[in-house]
Amino acid sequence: MTTPTHHRSRRLLLACLVACAAAWAAPAAARTWHVSGAGSDTHGNGSAERPFRTIRRVIDPEWGLVSPGDVVELDARPGQGRYDECDVRLRVRLTLRSAPGGGRAHIHCDLDTPDSVTVQIDPDASGSVLSNLEISGGHYYGVMLQTNWYQGGPDSDAGASDVVLEDLLVRDTGRDGIKITPRSRRVTIRRVEIHGTGRRDPSNADGIDNVNGDGMVVEDSYIHDTATTGLYFKGGARDVVVQRNRIENTGDAGILAGFDTSVDFFDLEANPGYHEAIRGVVRNNVVRNTRYAGIGLYATLDTVVAHNTIIDAAREGQAALFFGIVFQDWHGEAGRPPNTGATVVNNLVVQDGGNCVEIRWSPELGGLSALAGAPRMDYNAYPRGSRPCRFFDHRPDSPLALPVSSLERWRQAMGVDVHSVQAAVEVDARGRPLDGSAVVGAGTPLPGLGEDIEGEGRSPTAPTIGAYEAGAGAAAAAAPVAHRIPPGHPASRDGLRELADDTAIVTLSGLARLGNAWPRAAGWITPMRLALLGAGLLALAVLVPALVVARRRNVTGWLFAWMRQDWRAPVPPGTTRHLLFCFVDHYEPGWGTPGLERERARVERWRRDLPKLCEGHRDADGRPPVHTFFYPEEEYREEHLDALVELCRQGLGEIEIHLHHDNDTEDNLRQTLARFTELLATRHDALPRDPATGQPRWAFIHGNWALDNSHPTGRHCGVDNELTVLRETGCYADFTLPAAPDPCQTRTVNRIYYAKDDPARPRSHETGPRVKVGGRSEGDLMIIQGPLGFRWKSRKWGLLPRIENSDIRAVAPATRDRIDAWVQTGIHVEGRPEWIFVKIHTHGAEDEDMDALLGKAMDEAHTYLETRYNDGREWKLHYVSAREAYNIAKAAEAGLDGDPGQYRDYLVPRPGYGVADAAQRRVANG
Repeated sequence: MTTPTHHRSRRLLLACLVACAAAWAAPAAARTWHVSGAGSDTHGNGSAERPFRTIRRVIDPEWGLVSPGDVVELDARPGQGRYDECDVRLRVRLTLRSAPGGGRAHIHCDLDTPDSVTVQIDPDASGSVLSNLEISGGHYYGVMLQTNWYQGGPDSDAGASDVVLEDLLVRDTGRDGIKITPRSRRVTIRRVEIHGTGRRDPSNADGIDNVNGDGMVVEDSYIHDTATTGLYFKGGARDVVVQRNRIENTGDAGILAGFDTSVDFFDLEANPGYHEAIRGVVRNNVVRNTRYAGIGLYATLDTVVAHNTIIDAAREGQAALFFGIVFQDWHGEAGRPPNTGATVVNNLVVQDGGNCVEIRWSPELGGLSALAGAPRMDYNAYPRGSRPCRFFDHRPDSPLALPVSSLERWRQAMGVDVHSVQAAVEVDARGRPLDGSAVVGAGTPLPGLGEDIEGEGRSPTAPTIGAYEAGAGAAAAAAPVAHRIPPGHPASRDGLRELADDTAIVTLSGLARLGNAWPRAAGWITPMRLALLGAGLLALAVLVPALVVARRRNVTGWLFAWMRQDWRAPVPPGTTRHLLFCFVDHYEPGWGTPGLERERARVERWRRDLPKLCEGHRDADGRPPVHTFFYPEEEYREEHLDALVELCRQGLGEIEIHLHHDNDTEDNLRQTLARFTELLATRHDALPRDPATGQPRWAFIHGNWALDNSHPTGRHCGVDNELTVLRETGCYADFTLPAAPDPCQTRTVNRIYYAKDDPARPRSHETGPRVKVGGRSEGDLMIIQGPLGFRWKSRKWGLLPRIENSDIRAVAPATRDRIDAWVQTGIHVEGRPEWIFVKIHTHGAEDEDMDALLGKAMDEAHTYLETRYNDGREWKLHYVSAREAYNIAKAAEAGLDGDPGQYRDYLVPRPGYGVADAAQRRVANG
């Protein structure tokens, strides 16, 4: 018989067994690690009593300390809470936060630390949390979520996901504040302040930059004083929510749903239509004082923009509510869709004049529209005052023929904003409308909208238009004049990536709409007036775009030199002309920081496909095409150079020097060049040596075009006597130019000339004496330029010719008409016009361009060169490397003539491209 005592004993035993099994199966408890400025990496153990000194000591895998789920707490007390560390990298799921009760710990990375990010989170660290930290600096970003995804890769690849960034201050970063990379999903950014982006590079420095990161939530944050846009999500990002934020004082736009993305970053299985943003929601935000769009939409699908307050937006172009177009790098397979299914409701615009709504259109690529159909807009509020704002629809088939400043005329023409209001709405300093304003209670209920910007519930029947539900009180002050970006701040500079061209687009789209406008205008315009108006518009369509483009594309600096064309010279009749075709490559496998596997794939593509391309192609000397790889010092990987050396051994290439640097010094530049050139000569046998001094000899291309500190901002170099340093460390010629449309382009164009350095001033290569027959070396370096001019068969807006800068890309392949134009430019050594130098360039490791460089387009280009310019009588073709081009120019200078192919090794010999012996390897590896 079983007694109750037995039952209790059995239940107790069973409970003990279950508890023991659960304890055995449960993971080890998460540990909290402590770091302090007063700690020690040598004597600490990570406890509160004996903290470590650096974050890296805890999280770097070499120490084997942290486990998934651990917490790393940083001492934030005054004098002990600053951590000067770069690339603080979370590799497993962690919480990195300030210790409670001591304020906010500060992690700082010096802006000049090359290729650095202050804090980055790997895909294997998905689920991590950054909390209550101040993060500053970083060569590129303050915070970066890494990815191992690439287009066409395994579906399992993804970026860092389910990451929480909360209660952070991110400031004074090299470029973006927070960078979200493709397939970094469900990132939450809340109660974060971001300001001071672009301290190193203000041309592309947003508060939050999200490329193809689904499910991001940005809420209750303050983003201000950014060099470019406050925040955007693009590249096909789905289901992003941006709510209850303040975006103020931006150098470009405020909030952008979508933008212009390179095609490589789209997930085409999830987004075959190339939409930039899908099902995004932008609600309950205040956007104030933007240079361009307050809230902009680019190629979006089913996006909602609701209950936002936009104050003093679009000061220099675009509109408070802006529908933009995308070009997606002009890639042949890009979709470039219009915005589709956008809903814009309950938004308040407060400003004096300017543009309230604009819908873009461009005649390029057969006509690009910013919007499909009529916009779904209603219950919005627009300003009325002495300078009412304007409404634009540039589409040729628009019922709105010309811009209007009346909401009623916009409503009647477009059939939208039926219940919207136009009134003099006053707001307080925070953007709240005053009690009694026309916007209070004038909105329409939206399901699931939730709270306003301050957490107040919305009226279920008559919500207030804008970000605030409650009024500010009748006695509250009206909105002050918006704080303007001070002169000298990075955001005050010209930095928007060709988004404007406003006057030209308005003019052209007005012409396209003129036919549609005629029936409505027939009552008041006569045929003569119409003819005069058309003539005036036509004149504007030519003149205004020309002036705008010339200024923005930096054409005026070299236009007059090009117009003189004094580099040309006739060739005596019956003389055989020799075409010296030199292809140089800014070869950067690490472009875009794609990760080692992607770098390897890029190099392998060249190793595999360049021999296939060159097979069967030969010049007059029986030589195959030769590709000169100018390899960047800062991206050196031994295995990549070994692969290129293999191509060089086959006679298909040569290797030279490329360098990106910024804020550099003469001493550091000397050391960098000496170290890298010796490494290439010793380890890879890829550079020849001077027979007298043993010094490596080499040619050069400057990264970012800024040779001899030539950029107007002083960026991307820093060394005014760079030409001297280059010469003294073994450089014999520079192949950087042309740089147009970059402002580093010199006034001297289409020449082979010498540059003499002025050590006290930048840009010493602006002019110089030509290399000529019977002449001599002058100055420091020979400058060998490629063709620069205009592409008359490719016209912007169908009117203005594009710049021909001899750059080969997917959007600008080496077509027959371009080849003919390069040859006709006639670059030569003065006195030897029958030897014509055509130097073209590319960025060959960028994925989107490889098909144009290694596929059908380049194969056809070589075929054309070998048939049109290699008949043996009128023309002979010579494929030459950069080194060989220099040698042939020097031979011409020495008065040598005849067939230039015999002078390929005239002064500087070809490297051996042999295999280094063991001793050389030891020297190269230190």
